[in-house]
Amino acid sequence: MNKRIIAYAFMSLSLLLSIIFYGDVLVNISSEIQLATVVGLSAIASGVTGIIMSLSSKKVANFEAIREYFQQGDTPEMLKNRSKIYDTEVEGVKIDHTAAAEICGLYHFWGMMVSKGYLPFWIFKSSSGYSVVKLFFLLEPYIMERRMASNKYYAEGFEQLAKKIKKKYKYEYIPEERMDQQEV
Repeated sequence: MNKRIIAYAFMSLSLLLSIIFYGDVLVNISSEIQLATVVGLSAIASGVTGIIMSLSSKKVANFEAIREYFQQGDTPEMLKNRSKIYDTEVEGVKIDHTAAAEICGLYHFWGMMVSKGYLPFWIFKSSSGYSVVKLFFLLEPYIMERRMASNKYYAEGFEQLAKKIKKKYKYEYIPEERMDQQEV
């Protein structure tokens, strides 16, 4: 809403400036059209239109990024991958490397999108944020192993996203067996 008010203010200001600077010419425009006048009015109109379009396109781009985030996270493949990672909490269940790599890739990408400002951070205030923190906790040994073996920057965007969510929203994942130990 604030951006719309700003756009209206710029549009009003540009109309006011065009009337101030070209008011006397506008009165006589029907009798004598000067090229400079037409170019000046066109430039003002173009500037105002550009401002309005940029404000609306940013909002649409954010909406598209949010929609894409939720669509990618809720595909049948990603649901299976998350389930396989959650299953590693059960003692003796080993990590599925394919599922782990796909989860790391997905959240690394979205972590970079957040850091560059293309995806608003507030979407992680919901259960999605808690899920990111939990998945990072479960995948951290796998990520560290990959970093030691081949790529020291592996899933860095995922890690930064999880840390940012933990810090901002105070989400903390504590495995059930550790919770049982804390209660004693």
